[in-house]
Amino acid sequence: MEQILNELRRVGTYAHEAPEPLSAPVMSCPSLLRMRDQYILQFSEKRKLTTLSKTNKAVEVFLEHLKKRDVQLRDINRTTVTGWLDKLKTEKAPQTIQNYISALAQIWDLARNRYHDAPQDNPWRGHGLESKSSKVSYEVFEPGELAKVFAALGDDEEMQNVTLIGMYSGMRLNEICSLRAANIREIDGVLCFEVTEGKTKSAARIIPVHSLITPLVLSLREKPYNGFLFYRASMIDRADGKRSTWHSQRFTRAKRKALGEEGTERKVYHSLRHEVAQQLDRNQVPEDRIALLLGHERGSTESFKTYSKNAASPAELRQYIELIRYPEIEKGA
Repeated sequence: MEQILNELRRVGTYAHEAPEPLSAPVMSCPSLLRMRDQYILQFSEKRKLTTLSKTNKAVEVFLEHLKKRDVQLRDINRTTVTGWLDKLKTEKAPQTIQNYISALAQIWDLARNRYHDAPQDNPWRGHGLESKSSKVSYEVFEPGELAKVFAALGDDEEMQNVTLIGMYSGMRLNEICSLRAANIREIDGVLCFEVTEGKTKSAARIIPVHSLITPLVLSLREKPYNGFLFYRASMIDRADGKRSTWHSQRFTRAKRKALGEEGTERKVYHSLRHEVAQQLDRNQVPEDRIALLLGHERGSTESFKTYSKNAASPAELRQYIELIRYPEIEKGA
């Protein structure tokens, strides 16, 4: 718990004091920094490190805007908040702003639930950006477009390999960049990627390795970088655990070079994941098996395990993975 807090403080500019123990008597509502510390301590085992890191970042950016090292919650009103949000709209993406709003709203909620003198009105609730309309809708690449993007990657072998794995597995980019040699293993005689954690609790899963990229995956497993399959991913050390920032930017540059910028904004690396889902659906793969392969929620009544006697066998999942094809790229291989 303390390790998580220390790691988050390492990237924060304004964190300056150790949090008071949760058991310590507090008569009045603490400051924003102390409430942040309480939030992180209380949810350190219930929230992912990436989520806690976003909370820390939101507090950091907000205090930077106020030009203060700390502030009392009662001194923040809705006018202060909307003024900051108006400024952010000219600088940040809608999803980033929404992350800030959500994180700070939860800190205010915690304070209201714990302290009699905490603000009863949460100034972070009720903003338009809280709607799901800000969620990005990705588009799949048209036939031939992906081949052009792949060609634009040129001699960048690592980026080409990361792209190939995404094309034939449907894995999230950060899941791929987080792969270690130990995550490539045989299960019941089937070579699989093993995702141990991820964006959601359903992200933990196994994905059989497509036969067309099996030689590539085996060669990557034989020559890891500090345990990781990819060199640039191994060199990144961020508090939020993300190792895919460079790869995402590199793919976007290649896409713009190959296809231009107009009309391609929603065609990104994540589009490969949508392409895999689309191909599996068109091949009439059962919906719950698609969810299993992609790490999506499969319904509240079904508890998910990476591999158990109740889950689909690796052999069954391999049959579905083998349905994925890219004729425009494969013919040039």
